Amino acid sequence: MTEETGDFDGFKFRVVLLGEAAVGKTSILRRYTQNTFEEEYKQTIGTTFASKDVEAEIDGEMRQIRLVVWDMGGQATYRELRRQYMKGAAGAIIVYDVTRPETFMAMNTWFESFREICPEAITIICANKVDLEDERMVPVEPGYMLRDWFQATYYETSAKTGEKVTDVFSKLAEDLMRKHLEEKSQPSM
Repeated sequence: MTEETGDFDGFKFRVVLLGEAAVGKTSILRRYTQNTFEEEYKQTIGTTFASKDVEAEIDGEMRQIRLVVWDMGGQATYRELRRQYMKGAAGAIIVYDVTRPETFMAMNTWFESFREICPEAITIICANKVDLEDERMVPVEPGYMLRDWFQATYYETSAKTGEKVTDVFSKLAEDLMRKHLEEKSQPSM
């Protein structure tokens, strides 16, 4: 989804956060939009969303970008609801927890379900909870393999410390803006 809006002098992109339950999707979103972290886990019921305005320099020009980020509950019961919210998304951040290998093993399912609905969207992979070094069970190499397999950008993040969280969203905003400008410059047939 790309649109120029009246109340906001820039470009707006809808993005979805996907991944198994308790991988840190809500914490990543809170860290990015509010710069806060809550130790206590609270399950996302259905979906929530937040937005943040960012500036990105694209081809020497500053662009105003609003990311509207939908945080999707990871439980299987929300599968159909997630599919509805994925429609029209310009991008996805798909998250796994480096301390829980089963969340890494589910990445292909998340990626395929998103690509089925949004085949042209931009995807970023987040290996979250890297601050828990002593509990880490998924090394970095499998993350690189996913990156190559999905042809996606890969980040190691910590919602708790804030490590690389802003980088994820900045990269996504820049990639979405570049893609939009490229599509806009293509002659229509």
